[in-house]
Amino acid sequence: MREFIRSSDIANEMSMKRSLFNGSFLIVEGVTDSRLYGKFTDKDECDIIVAHSKDNVRISVRESYLRRNDKKVIGIIDHDLDKMKGIVHSAPIFATDSRDIDTEMIRSSALDNVLVEYGDKDLVDRFVRRYGEVRDILVRSCYPLGMLMYVSDVHDHALSFKDPDHTEFIDTKSLSVDVKKMISYVISRSPHSNVSEEELTKQFNRELKEERDPWAVCRGHDMISLLTICLREIFGGYNAKYIKTGETAGALRLAYTDTEFRRTSLFRSTAEWSAANKFAVWTK
Repeated sequence: MREFIRSSDIANEMSMKRSLFNGSFLIVEGVTDSRLYGKFTDKDECDIIVAHSKDNVRISVRESYLRRNDKKVIGIIDHDLDKMKGIVHSAPIFATDSRDIDTEMIRSSALDNVLVEYGDKDLVDRFVRRYGEVRDILVRSCYPLGMLMYVSDVHDHALSFKDPDHTEFIDTKSLSVDVKKMISYVISRSPHSNVSEEELTKQFNRELKEERDPWAVCRGHDMISLLTICLREIFGGYNAKYIKTGETAGALRLAYTDTEFRRTSLFRSTAEWSAANKFAVWTK
């Protein structure tokens, strides 16, 4: 039913709640975003509403702020590929520092805490000695798929990247990527695309020569999926033998601290905006 929720539904929800609530509304893309940001909001002064899509956040916030003159509303969205394409968002819409909030958690000490909780120290150390720091390997392994998503987007290839099976093209011991297999795999799962493997490979290699910020390229969902594989099959402890991707994501959310969040540009910009407009979002 979530796919039938429209931006107007979200805007109407805010309008109906406004008669009983004089605080601020924080509009986010999904339920997991609500769980994370809910850790840091002032519960008495701020109500979080899940819009169920990025477009719904953008449109409903603009509708409420500009047309319905509700100045106590902000929206938070993932950057996705916007930063790479030069798309800039302005208040009251704010975007994550890196590609998405999952990537932001991997970049933080939350990853280190999850490795302490679910990793076997000796096995983690052995992996690091052989291949490098876990965070760096996750970035290295997810970068190619992120770049392929960018290529698909800028060339309108309509390739599908929904819930990929990373083991089809990534080695489950070293996390090295077989680019040829990755391109073939993605094309095989994209019925609405007619790009050839040869043409896509040329475009991919051309874009790969450009220097890109890996934290803008790598998708958090992919990084968490690979981290889950690592915990289950490479360096996890006894309590990670059957861990699932959703559980890994939940562990990262729990480990992501208020201190880490307050270091982000997202926190600073939303805090400054809300203070200037005389309403509260975050705890003091």
